Amino acid sequence: MPSAPKRGHRLVELPASVSAKVLLFNELIGQKVRPADLAKRLSIPRQHVTRLLDPRHATKIDNIAAALKALGKTMEIRAV
Repeated sequence: MPSAPKRGHRLVELPASVSAKVLLFNELIGQKVRPADLAKRLSIPRQHVTRLLDPRHATKIDNIAAALKALGKTMEIRAV
């Protein structure tokens, strides 16, 4: 999760898909689930999980939501 901004630091805004990928990656680490295990849960090749986690690869938000669901989480989107 992002740290609190400090004086003199610049804030960086991430695209929604990159933010979702960071949350997915954090969840994998938190649950100690390897990408290969996630691939099995989703019934997809491991290479697809690698692309799913790559911040430079365009990924449909629905695929990220499906991966989070396989980890027992629900993606929630809101405008503030």
